[in-house]
Amino acid sequence: MNLQSPKIALVIVLISLPLVWWACDEPTPPSGCTDITASNYDDWAVVDDYSCEYIEGGTLIFQDEFNGSTLDDSKWVHDIGNGEWGWGNGELQYYREENTTVSNGTAKITAKKNDNGFDYTSSKIKTDGKFSFRFGKVQARIKTVNGKGFWPAFWMLPAGGNWPCDGEIDIMEQWGSNGYTYRTTGAAHLGYCPYSDGDREYKSFEKDIDGSYAHDFHVYEVRWEPNKISWYVDNEKVFQVTPNSFNQRYTWPFNSNEWYLILNLAIDRDGPSIATQFPTQMEIDWVRVYAFGS
Repeated sequence: MNLQSPKIALVIVLISLPLVWWACDEPTPPSGCTDITASNYDDWAVVDDYSCEYIEGGTLIFQDEFNGSTLDDSKWVHDIGNGEWGWGNGELQYYREENTTVSNGTAKITAKKNDNGFDYTSSKIKTDGKFSFRFGKVQARIKTVNGKGFWPAFWMLPAGGNWPCDGEIDIMEQWGSNGYTYRTTGAAHLGYCPYSDGDREYKSFEKDIDGSYAHDFHVYEVRWEPNKISWYVDNEKVFQVTPNSFNQRYTWPFNSNEWYLILNLAIDRDGPSIATQFPTQMEIDWVRVYAFGS
């Protein structure tokens, strides 16, 4: 009987154990920017590699603090009227310049009933022809409204674009009810042109709070990068889309064109209820756009 064989086998096992342990060790977790407030936040990163970049350190390319007594016509223009089939949505309001006022550091868009011969009037302001951009951090601090029929929005469209193939980015939309406006939404729209109801797609989110978005100001924001759009409410990330979020038969339109800002207070096609109060105003404290980088 060869007594050396067990000893040799034991030595081989002992030498092999560290190799087995090394081979079974967990892989190194992915590194990157783990700070959700940074522009290059990485959903997959586990270990912070100190690469975070903050858009606030970039260039402020547009702002309106509404510190004057009238709307700054070097930054904003008005849409007037009721559009084609209520701006394409069956909206009931007629847009007028007079329903936008500026005082005490805020802009007010006021919805009125039985005003100047119209059932409902309001305002829609936009930077089309005054300011447009592509990519960055877009913010507005807004106090919205309570009441069924009201449809406040902060959104973007591409200059000279067609809908829906050239896209739409809704930073904030809310639909009033007979109770509190406790839910805010945002969305990205795309599709084929010319428009057909079956040839479009959108992705959206809902963010609820206790109380009402009409009771105080809230900051609504998108961080818009090549192949990614992220939504924030009061600096909390609530949603994100990439090209893979959509049916691949559609072209991702959000890397193209120059885009402008829109703020409006609409009356939706279902209209107000007997409890809806007029006049009611949407109040904007400020609007700011930061470019990426220096």
